[in-house]
Amino acid sequence: MESPRLTVAICGGGIAGLTTAIAIAHFSKLKDVHIDIYEAAQAFTEIGAGVGMMRRPWRVMKTLGLDGKLRKLVNVPENEDELQPAIFMRKSDQPEGVSFCEMHIPMGILTFHRAEFQNALAQHLDPKITTAHFRKRLVSYDYAPSNSSPSLPISSESPIILHFKDGSTAQCNVLVGADGIHSAARHTMLELAAYAAEAEAYDTGDGEKAGEKAENLRAKKYPDLVLGEKMKSLNPNHRALSAPHIFIGKSKYVVAYPISHGRFVNVAAFCTMPEKEGTNFEGKMVEDASQAVLLEQFDGWEEDVMQLLQCMGTTSRWVVNTIPELPTSTHGGVVLIGDAAHAMTPNQGAGAGQAVEDAYVLGALLAHPRTTRATIHMALEVFDSIRLPFALAVQHRARVQGLLYGFDDPRRIDEGDAETRMRSWLREMADVVIEDWQWAWETRAEDDCVQALQKFEKKLESEV
Repeated sequence: MESPRLTVAICGGGIAGLTTAIAIAHFSKLKDVHIDIYEAAQAFTEIGAGVGMMRRPWRVMKTLGLDGKLRKLVNVPENEDELQPAIFMRKSDQPEGVSFCEMHIPMGILTFHRAEFQNALAQHLDPKITTAHFRKRLVSYDYAPSNSSPSLPISSESPIILHFKDGSTAQCNVLVGADGIHSAARHTMLELAAYAAEAEAYDTGDGEKAGEKAENLRAKKYPDLVLGEKMKSLNPNHRALSAPHIFIGKSKYVVAYPISHGRFVNVAAFCTMPEKEGTNFEGKMVEDASQAVLLEQFDGWEEDVMQLLQCMGTTSRWVVNTIPELPTSTHGGVVLIGDAAHAMTPNQGAGAGQAVEDAYVLGALLAHPRTTRATIHMALEVFDSIRLPFALAVQHRARVQGLLYGFDDPRRIDEGDAETRMRSWLREMADVVIEDWQWAWETRAEDDCVQALQKFEKKLESEV
């Protein structure tokens, strides 16, 4: 058998990693790229219950031929250009809540059960060019012996040696770090980049420094799966059974939306800590939290919120981590995608979508017949120039919206009495929320992909 043009190692079998493998296979007409997916768990699994998807990443799913499987999991409007209810917002930290924002957008928001979504991706892998390896947690990587010293310049043609927690190693031409917020690929990449040049331009810390910090009080995965039936028995007309809702109040908010054709409701309750932003969290990232503690946090909130929390049962507290803005997502033959490159707060529901878009553009570039061992660095530089600025802009919008939801934004209106100020602030918040979300349906990832391929080809021609 003829040797593959490239061997691509994808570390992380989540949404970002699986979609990258699917995209490479989709764009690779000659099937001359071999893909190894290294997943730390014993199977493809996901943490968390829900995934929201707007029109921009949904178009990517359709391009990659995934819409057939995914349509079985959600109700997709027949006319995807027609305005559909997407998000409803209420000020809820009072006995009688107040609705202040209704967002209707083309297609609305498709809300998936995360495990079902990932399973659909895993079923779409091309077995002819893709091999999955489980119980393989990346610890670090380096380069083949001739370039193993970080003090020497790294050639894009140098084979990359992967080191796993179990002591085994593997080799590849391209390493895709899709290993999440605590990315070992990112940690090593930034260290090697700092050794190679301009150490002051890179963060050479532990690779896990948090951005915005908040307590994320969220139901465990299994209680989430029964929430739909519990909710219906408690209140068959509850708002969250039919559409995504965000219930906001001072330093707290609750996000709830139906998944799996309405059989379940995904609920996430947040207690914000804006004063902790930019610091390292001391303590456990995840720990159990009793329902009593959760109910106490939201004491006095409107009935819709209290009913959701009463259905949650045993909960766990998660710390919401982001990463500082990276100067680059690539170095040598290594590239970071998804949370490894731009982990963001969940306030735009865009983390999964941005991972999908990363995978789509990267897959097209790696499958390009002129991407070889000698030109990998050019393909990855183009990817970085197209995708990282866009994803960082979404990361910023998510942060701003998180501050808005908890009334922690410094732009609060200070004129007039308390009631007048609040009404004015809610009107302004609604305008900002809608404006900051328009990119999700008014722009196209396909255009970014075309731009990346054109830029890559132009770069190749300039090297001739």
